[in-house]
Amino acid sequence: MAKLNLKTITRNIFKLLDYSGLTDIMFANILGISEKQLRLIYSDEAEFNIEKINKACELFAISISKINNGDIEIESSFREKLASKHKSNHEFSSFLELRPSIRHAIRFILVQNLEFKNDGLIVSEIENIFLAKGWNYTSAYISTAMSRNDDLVEIKGTRIKNGKKVNIYTTKK
Repeated sequence: MAKLNLKTITRNIFKLLDYSGLTDIMFANILGISEKQLRLIYSDEAEFNIEKINKACELFAISISKINNGDIEIESSFREKLASKHKSNHEFSSFLELRPSIRHAIRFILVQNLEFKNDGLIVSEIENIFLAKGWNYTSAYISTAMSRNDDLVEIKGTRIKNGKKVNIYTTKK
């Protein structure tokens, strides 16, 4: 096997994590590390050891040689395929059956929604899109996520609903 390039492996593991929809806490629990240790790895102050790399490869159903060999391409349906692959593996399926991170929901569901792209939606309408997928996020959580994910969404305008002015969100151009 070629020499391990830990920078490339780490970058690809975090890319897989992003596409999986798992939260950092879930991922840390799967790997058996603390959330603080994961943050240190994110900030290049620590590294994954070979045991944790192998565990991540098992979770993401990918070979170590593939994540060691440059940037990987990942399909937007990665989470669904992963959940299907691990449906009989309770160690991973229990995490994949939970709602994904709000960023994942915004990135892979909301910004792909035609009504959201074309007309824009208010928080209660966004909440309904997520509920249709079985993902229950509170309106306050969605509202906060809209402002924190300004690289993906923007405010298109406002609307009056129940006597209050509410933001209309759309895909960032």
